[in-house]
Amino acid sequence: MSNNLGFNLLEFNIMESRKSSGRVLQSVQRAFDLLERIATHPEGARLSELADGAGLNRSTAHNLLASLEGLGYITQDKKGAAYRLTGKLNRLLRLDAEAEHALRARIRPVLKHVSQASGESTFLAFATGTDYLCVDAVQSDQPLHLAVRPGERKPLIGEALGHALLAADADLAHLVRAEDPDRWERHAQEIADAKHHGFALDLDSQKAGISCVAVAVTPRAAIAVAGPTSRLPESRLITIGQKMREALDKVRPANQEWL
Repeated sequence: MSNNLGFNLLEFNIMESRKSSGRVLQSVQRAFDLLERIATHPEGARLSELADGAGLNRSTAHNLLASLEGLGYITQDKKGAAYRLTGKLNRLLRLDAEAEHALRARIRPVLKHVSQASGESTFLAFATGTDYLCVDAVQSDQPLHLAVRPGERKPLIGEALGHALLAADADLAHLVRAEDPDRWERHAQEIADAKHHGFALDLDSQKAGISCVAVAVTPRAAIAVAGPTSRLPESRLITIGQKMREALDKVRPANQEWL
C-alpha cells in the first residue's frame, strides 16, 4: 500500500511538472484562477459555477476551494453556500504610497477642523489586517487630553475606530469574526450600531475616563475624536459624529474613490 502511495505521489509530481507552464504548477494556477473568478462575484459564486467556468471537475474544484478556505482566503456563510473572498488578501498588499499621501492630505484639514470645533484630539487610521494603524493626528490643546501618536496600532475589535471600519467592510468583518468569534460576539451589537448610525461610539468602556466617536472615510480608513468622558457624554459624541460625516462629505471626491 505504501509503495503504491509513493508511486502515485511521484507520478502526481511528474504530471504537475509536465502540465505546468514554465515554472507555474498547474494546481497553483488553478487555485488562483478560482480566486480570480470568485473576485468577479461580490455576492459569491457556487462550486458548480466555479468548476464549470474553470473547466474543472467538481471534486478537483472542491478540493482546491477547501484548501483556500482552510487558509482563510475564501469563506462560506454555511456549507453548500456561495464562496466569497475574505479580507485576508489585503494583508499581502501595502497601501499605495501616492494614494495614501493624497488621502492624508485631503483629510488633514478635516482633522484640524474637527479638533478645533470639538476641542479634542482627532486622528486618522488605516486598517492593516485585523488591526488599525494611526497615520496622522491633531492633538487637543486642552491641558487634559488624549495623546494619540501616529504609529500606534490597536486591534479592530473593541475600539470605536475599528468598529467603524468593520461596519464599512463586510469582507474585513468576516475575516475578523472568523479569527476571534468569541470577542466578536462581545462587541457584535456595537459594530451593528455603527453600521446603522454611520458612526461608532466608545462610551468610557475601553479606557477608564476616555470616550471616542469614529467615522469610516473608506472601508480601509477612518477618523476619530477621543477625549475625557467628562467632556464627551454620549449626546455630544453623537453630535460630533454627525458633524464629522458632514465634514467628510464636503471633501469627498466626485468619483467616491479615496484609496
